[in-house]
Amino acid sequence: MARFTSDEKSVTHDGVSRRSFLKSTAAVTGLALAASACVPAGPEAAGDSGMAAPSQEPVDIQIWWRINPTTEGVIQVFQEQHPDITVSLGDLGEAVYGTPKYVTAVAAGKGPDVSYQNRHTFRQFASRNLYRPIEDLLERDNLDKGNFMAGPIADLTWQGTLYGLPHTAGTRYFFWNRTHFEEAGLDPDVGPETWDDIMEMAPQLNKTEGDRIVRYGFLPHFPPGLSDQLLIYAMENGGVSQSEDGRTNMLNTEPWVEALEWCVNMIDEFGGGNAAASSFMEGFAGQPVDPFAQGQVSMCSYGNWMIGRYAKFPDLDYDGTGLMPVSASQEGAQVNWSCGWTFVIDPNTELVEEGWEFLKWVISEKYVRAAGTVGLALEKEEWARQQLPGEPIFAPTPPVYQPAMQFMLDEYYSVLPERQKIMMERYLESETFSVGCGQIAGLAAAELWIGFKNAWESALTKKLTPREALEASHADVQKALDAAWENLEA
Repeated sequence: MARFTSDEKSVTHDGVSRRSFLKSTAAVTGLALAASACVPAGPEAAGDSGMAAPSQEPVDIQIWWRINPTTEGVIQVFQEQHPDITVSLGDLGEAVYGTPKYVTAVAAGKGPDVSYQNRHTFRQFASRNLYRPIEDLLERDNLDKGNFMAGPIADLTWQGTLYGLPHTAGTRYFFWNRTHFEEAGLDPDVGPETWDDIMEMAPQLNKTEGDRIVRYGFLPHFPPGLSDQLLIYAMENGGVSQSEDGRTNMLNTEPWVEALEWCVNMIDEFGGGNAAASSFMEGFAGQPVDPFAQGQVSMCSYGNWMIGRYAKFPDLDYDGTGLMPVSASQEGAQVNWSCGWTFVIDPNTELVEEGWEFLKWVISEKYVRAAGTVGLALEKEEWARQQLPGEPIFAPTPPVYQPAMQFMLDEYYSVLPERQKIMMERYLESETFSVGCGQIAGLAAAELWIGFKNAWESALTKKLTPREALEASHADVQKALDAAWENLEA
């Protein structure tokens, strides 16, 4: 069990106080690349950058973000609080594993003034000067890095320079169905801590009708939409994605091979084989209710963002933890990885000051209040539409800036039902030992995430053995990694 010490008390894995979380965050260790020619680096310092002073007339800045009722609502609040700035909101497009729209636009000198970016590919893009460095602005305005989770700050730092302000963070999360555990004679308060526990529990939780499995204890490839599932299993077996110097890809090493072999074996032995299990999951495609929510999967490796979503299903008695089950060789280790979203400034924009004003606002408690007001209203509408019992549960992904986090804790997490409150506390604790995705990915990030997906699919479908699949992905990623370093050092 994880244990952290604050000034007042020790807190076990079953809970973490607001004080201990805010204190411990300071210590957290945590695909259109054809247009890959480096663009000119942004200004180095505010004092001599030549950037335009804020105009007395309203200045319009272009922001690429997700377009939905929440973002539109908060943009309206920002403009009300900043009458000298108007916002043209554009859709970012694919934003997790490559951000091709952004890469192409910035490389052509036509990028948005401000953009939302995922930290998967952050260092890869920062090394190509696709983001404006912000150390000068941070220092000028006395914005202390120590008030952010240290993991995301490390993800956004390339060669000692910060290139963006982190907005949100999230980790993998392991869920289990308490009702199923009780039916099988298992303790519903305690989830599996090791792979051996999963292998022991899964057959007890399976239900069959004739030769057909109608309830799965555990499927390593659920949910099917997460193309990076292999990463968390490899980490649970001690795997790392690259060498310490960032120059050698490690996908073909034994911890990765063993992890993929374990996943294939789990599906074959306890899931009826990949074809049957995948066909079962495809039956839920396009449905708002996934198999875990419908009680047809008993345990799953998913993400913290599902804590609030699963609360919409009143018949689902669920629990979970951010302390991921590990292989026997890693027993007792605290394992997880974290990723999230960041705002950056275009390296070529002349509206640095206006863009920076937005970055500071969107990490603040003012943003949390605006987003929470809109988000809670939408949750109430959804609960009313579905005629769900009780009060809406609002557990949004938290900000990584401590003053904003404190506001989130006070206003939203503190009023959660006890079960969801404990689960959110466990999630927040997991952020203190998670490895950031920016540090995982390095300079061939987009290719690495494709490598995860390709190896995973090839091994599960038996097109290749796990070792062959990982060797093939390793070769592709290493080639891209070599080219990235050669380009950087040219």
